[in-house]
Amino acid sequence: METLLGITAGKWLRLGLRNGLFFRPMTWGTSLKLMLISIRNSIYARKEKEQFESQIQATVIETPPIFILGHWRTGTSLLHKLLSLDPQFTYPTVFEVYNPETFLTTGKILEERLEQMKAEKRPMDNMMVSYKDPAEDEFALNTLSLKSPLLGWAFPENENYFEKYLTFHEISEPKRNEWKEDFLYFLKKLTLKNNKQLLLKSPHHTARIKTLLEIFPDAKFIHIRRNPYDTFRSTYSLYKNTVSKLGFCERDLTADMNAVINRFEIMYRFFMEEKKQIKENHLFEISFEELEQDFTAGIEKIYNGLHLPGFETYKPLLTEYLNKQKDYKKNIHKAIPNDWKQKINEKWKFCFEEWNYPIEL
Repeated sequence: METLLGITAGKWLRLGLRNGLFFRPMTWGTSLKLMLISIRNSIYARKEKEQFESQIQATVIETPPIFILGHWRTGTSLLHKLLSLDPQFTYPTVFEVYNPETFLTTGKILEERLEQMKAEKRPMDNMMVSYKDPAEDEFALNTLSLKSPLLGWAFPENENYFEKYLTFHEISEPKRNEWKEDFLYFLKKLTLKNNKQLLLKSPHHTARIKTLLEIFPDAKFIHIRRNPYDTFRSTYSLYKNTVSKLGFCERDLTADMNAVINRFEIMYRFFMEEKKQIKENHLFEISFEELEQDFTAGIEKIYNGLHLPGFETYKPLLTEYLNKQKDYKKNIHKAIPNDWKQKINEKWKFCFEEWNYPIEL
């Protein structure tokens, strides 16, 4: 339910009917609660359009965004957080991605209440997150466009249907254009609020470079990779501790992990092919291991590689934040069962070879 909190009433009715939700008595309580929330969202969304629509449409994104790419659990959230400390950037916050149609209005109304909310620890990695921290724009697109694989978290029985929105290569051109329009609309709203260069992060975008370049031909990209075995172990924890609690029916963890293995392969086959379309000096790739060894040096390489200005001004802010995180402890994950490891070795072999990680037998 949490991933749908920003949905408006009409979209919630469509989504619930398409997925047969309203015909299951066991979900009626949650469905009604979400219906009431969606009605409130619709009221605020209407007010927001009346007040801001002409300004949103007139907004021009003058400087193309920077996209942080990488599979889930490779360090994308951490890198997004660290780079967001640079005052030259703006980014979607947790509040904004969960309220994509209303944040220009409700952000002001709820500001005092939100300030009183304490940061919470994410169960998958122990990172502390507050409502104003940087967040994935995919959560906004989830309810704004209804064209996102994240909808598979809420409706696991229809996950295969929503997976087509990972790469867009199996959807019609009109549907893809609708997604592009919704995405651009959300980014215009962010730009209207904070007229700075957008710093965006979404694992899903790793497989969408072609589509992103159609919107922003001069966009810059940072790709962070991690030892695939560590990525899988941490993704297992993500599904077990977080995703499993977000659906309207029970999930099958074994099926989820098989899907993760297949999704990783699809994502990176598209990434390795489509990244060839990125302009020279507009893509920088770094490993999580290198970044973790020396965050300051690793991020300086990113700035130099992408010819980004302002590192010396940003460096003291980065150092101050890193000094406060010295007591942070990563989760310890269990070993990968042999049957899953064999599938990983087979399907992800091209990534092990491309990134020079050893394959474990």
